[in-house]
Amino acid sequence: MTAGFSHSPAAKLKAAAVLTAAVLLLAGCLEIFGPLPYYRLKTLDLLFRHVPLAPASPQVVVVTVDQPDLDFFKKQGVVWPWPRQLYAPIIEYCRQAGARAVIFDILFTEASSYGPEDDQRLAQAAAAAGNVVLPFSLTREEKGANPDEAALLNKAGLEIPGPPPLEPEGGIKYRAVTTPVRPLLDGSQALGNVECHPDADGIYRRVPLVLPFKDRWLPMLGFAAFHRFGNNEPLRFEKNRLLLGTLRIPLDNRGNLLLKFRGPSRSHRRFAAANVISSEARLRHQLPPIYPLEDFVGKWVLVGLTAPGLYDLKACPMSGVYAGVEVHATLLDNLLQGDFLRTLPGWALWLWALLLAAVMAVVVLFFRHLLVTLAAFLLLLLVYLTLAALAFRSGWWADPLLPGLALALSFGLATAYSYATEGRQKLYIRRMFGQYMSETVISDLLAHPEKLQLGGERRRVTLFFSDLAGFTTLSERLDPETVVALLNDYLSSMTEIILEEAGTVDKFEGDAIMAFWGAPLDQEDQALRACRAALRQRAALSGLNQRFAGLNLPPLAMRVGLHTGEAIVGNLGSARRFDYTVIGDTVNLASRLEGLNKFYGTTIMASEATVAECGEGVAFRELDLVAVKGRETPVRVFEVLALKEDLTPEGEARSREFAQALDHYRRGDIPDAGAAFTALLENFPDDGPARAFLERCRRFQADPTLPRDPVFRPDSK
Repeated sequence: MTAGFSHSPAAKLKAAAVLTAAVLLLAGCLEIFGPLPYYRLKTLDLLFRHVPLAPASPQVVVVTVDQPDLDFFKKQGVVWPWPRQLYAPIIEYCRQAGARAVIFDILFTEASSYGPEDDQRLAQAAAAAGNVVLPFSLTREEKGANPDEAALLNKAGLEIPGPPPLEPEGGIKYRAVTTPVRPLLDGSQALGNVECHPDADGIYRRVPLVLPFKDRWLPMLGFAAFHRFGNNEPLRFEKNRLLLGTLRIPLDNRGNLLLKFRGPSRSHRRFAAANVISSEARLRHQLPPIYPLEDFVGKWVLVGLTAPGLYDLKACPMSGVYAGVEVHATLLDNLLQGDFLRTLPGWALWLWALLLAAVMAVVVLFFRHLLVTLAAFLLLLLVYLTLAALAFRSGWWADPLLPGLALALSFGLATAYSYATEGRQKLYIRRMFGQYMSETVISDLLAHPEKLQLGGERRRVTLFFSDLAGFTTLSERLDPETVVALLNDYLSSMTEIILEEAGTVDKFEGDAIMAFWGAPLDQEDQALRACRAALRQRAALSGLNQRFAGLNLPPLAMRVGLHTGEAIVGNLGSARRFDYTVIGDTVNLASRLEGLNKFYGTTIMASEATVAECGEGVAFRELDLVAVKGRETPVRVFEVLALKEDLTPEGEARSREFAQALDHYRRGDIPDAGAAFTALLENFPDDGPARAFLERCRRFQADPTLPRDPVFRPDSK
């Protein structure tokens, strides 16, 4: 990790936890103070429209009073409102067909304008059928005494034990009830309430099954019919549900049932009222009916108004125009099928939100590429939306808005955090390493900053030390300006080569350069890169010397030492000032090898460890076994000749002859060794190692008593 930044997995997990907490806090604020509840309802509507549910029950049918029905009877001289006795044939036809119940969603709360006999005829038909359910309406307004209220409570009122809903119908208190006219009240077998309220956005999505009035509970129209003719088991409240025998009906804290809409308007089979009335008349005259009786056998028949001018159209999730009678049909359908739509508990939604936010934050912080994080975001969103749709199809409303919002907030906050810290981090890395690392290395560090360790770590590296031979003496003969210009040209050229070979420049000390490979990035070919850089520098120095000669400046000569081994690499120094550097015995040995060149007249010297790591890519020749100053263990050293593909036949011959001469020397055959080195120098008079070994041979021949140590032990650096 770079100083000032923490990129360990533990630190990233901690940041992800903080970001997740911030996401949940923001989501909570939007839930309490923002528009989240409103938009949650809209997502529910989208689920209704786009997730197919079980089809409508064929047992529920609707007889509609639509505009064509009004027009048909208008031509017969019957205008709206129709005489109530006109509905009697519908009841009679359903009775003859064997319908389960006939449920009117038409209020008959005032005496018929056609006189008392009109109400009596409808009441007689209802009483004769024995399965008619009529509506009443609760109201919040105070009204005068209603003499029929007690009769309604006796017929429709329910006593339900158990803990009631916390806030029935949002805390609305009903003060009066508008009842059907007395003949119809007496003639009906059940009564149901049709008063309910939409959600805050004006959409009907849920209805109360029962509402408190006086000391009783009054049922909704569809529930009244179901309880009377479908399931007459005892009722009991439990937490968030109403028990009807073994049937468990889920309720929210207001006592409402979330309706499970089966589809758009007309999902339940419709029959025109005028045609049903005509069918009954045709049966009386022994003519075939328009609708066969079989269409109504065992059916729950709802009768309602669907003509636009009759003002019983409501907005629902499926459409902005939905007949009120179809809302009651949907309630009855849900009760008959028993596959209620349940709301996933709030804690489960928050758990989903927590999980999605945490996973998204972790992905963004651990995978910094935008395409990866964006793909993860889309994948998580797709997975959750799919799960929400599958849950909805299975009867659970797992609101996708809150978890989806948490996912989006987590993606946004984590991305912003990542880019903010990454931007500072990139600036920090460039400022820290830009002067002595190649752009390739820096780019990799920017993509993987975890490769940097605060403090030191043990790494296998290849060290490079170079120095200009005799530069101090040379600088004393030149004016300072010339020395600086000369040195800048040299260092610039050499540094550029190191960086091109993906090396790291550690420091400059006058004319000396220290560099290394293998850190901060792992480099399998680090030794090869170091050798190639040294060879390129030697060639570049020849070009510089030609330019210096044209300026009447003396030529420069360089020495390079290379060694590969374990070292401590990292940001070392004080808390306020530090350098990215290398320390250890590997560094010291590489430095000694650079100085050892002067004993052999060589330019580039490498240890056997470096040679072993280079493989076949570089041509070397073995020089000696040396115990450098300050190190007891000897090391085998080699001269770096050239890249294998660049080695000339002349270079191969020189290396081969030197190896033969060195073999004589090591076997103690000093005269033959001296002769071999002499012959080599006749062919290659500038061969420094041959000259050095020839000098040793001459000393041994001049004084045979001199000790012959196979290890060369220089007495100076």
